[in-house]
Amino acid sequence: MDPFFTPNADMVVQNRKSGMMNQTTINDAYKKKARERACMLMTKWMYKAAIPFNAITYPSFQPMIEAIGQYDVSMKGPTLHEVRVTNLEK
Repeated sequence: MDPFFTPNADMVVQNRKSGMMNQTTINDAYKKKARERACMLMTKWMYKAAIPFNAITYPSFQPMIEAIGQYDVSMKGPTLHEVRVTNLEK
């Protein structure tokens, strides 16, 4: 049922940039620690994979993060075949 009610990742990014999503929650301290951990893991991965750090400034980066967050905590990464063949053909 969630796929029918989950907002589009691009729309979430636009709303966040315009200041429409600024509600404070009880879990802010936990979210801050979780965000720090996720950012550190992304940075380490980018460094080890030799991905330029300015890649995070691409317009497609934040919608990707939103889509991952909307999926579920159990999301598995794409396979090499999905990245090299299936997704590039789309």
